[in-house]
Amino acid sequence: MTVTPHHGPSAAAPPATALPGRVLTVARHCVAEARPVVQLVFLTRFALGALCATAAGGGRPAARDVLVGAVALYGAVLATYLLNGVMDIAEDRVNGSRRPVARGDLPARTAARVVAGSAVVSLLLAASVPGLVGLVALLLVLGWAYSMPPFTAKRKTSSGAVVVTAAGLVAYLAGAVAAHGSMATGPLVLCGVLALWMGAVGAVSKDLSDVPGDTAAGRATFAVVRGERAARHFVAVAAPVLGAAGLAVGLLGDPVVLAGAVPLAAGAGAVVWRCLRPRPDHPRAPYRAFMVTQYAANAGLAAGLVAAGWV
Repeated sequence: MTVTPHHGPSAAAPPATALPGRVLTVARHCVAEARPVVQLVFLTRFALGALCATAAGGGRPAARDVLVGAVALYGAVLATYLLNGVMDIAEDRVNGSRRPVARGDLPARTAARVVAGSAVVSLLLAASVPGLVGLVALLLVLGWAYSMPPFTAKRKTSSGAVVVTAAGLVAYLAGAVAAHGSMATGPLVLCGVLALWMGAVGAVSKDLSDVPGDTAAGRATFAVVRGERAARHFVAVAAPVLGAAGLAVGLLGDPVVLAGAVPLAAGAGAVVWRCLRPRPDHPRAPYRAFMVTQYAANAGLAAGLVAAGWV
């Protein structure tokens, strides 16, 4: 007996879960491509900015604006780092990156559409929070300038560091604006030091493991132009200088700042150790020490503000 295949609509139709499943897969890949550890630290800066903000706004409740502002900032950061992944495909593959765009799991065209959508949504959300849309727009412009021509700030460590430092400051200020307040001098200065920590330590140490890809892409980063050894020595000097600057802010100005400055100084020591004693099997060790220090310093300052009764 011959069985005739059924070619009706139900046979050709995809499973009902196919589209939602694809959307979730794309979303997961986009979040992974945009580096969750970086997304979280930007949200941490935003939250600390809101926490540091002094009371303002005539008693208007700020909880809704802080939450919406955080989502807006997240959208801008997602767009920024996803765009960076799209523009870095060639060098990421040379460097052996396992992020979704480089390994082909997330098509560049799809990622670019998510970049555009995230940017638009972040601006729309920011527009609903008084004073925030300009800062979110600035963060998006900085992200564009970092990865895209004609600026392509990532090509040189100096220009990339300027953009990264500015982006860190914007995140802190965005939190304060969303909370309808202003930051006291001591915490504001330490946040400035932490932003410089991103530019002088993070931007240089990040490139230590990316020399092959950066060279292939024609970038003139510190590690490419001066060599990895010189880049390590630069970071080994910059880290303790900034650690000492943070301690000075606390000792000579606002003692509550020491809660964040002490972890920063301790982390600076860890960065120096990783730079001066490199391990070929852990080329990103200085950058990881930099990142852990960021989290510790921000969390320390937040805990200090709470313990001092500021919040």
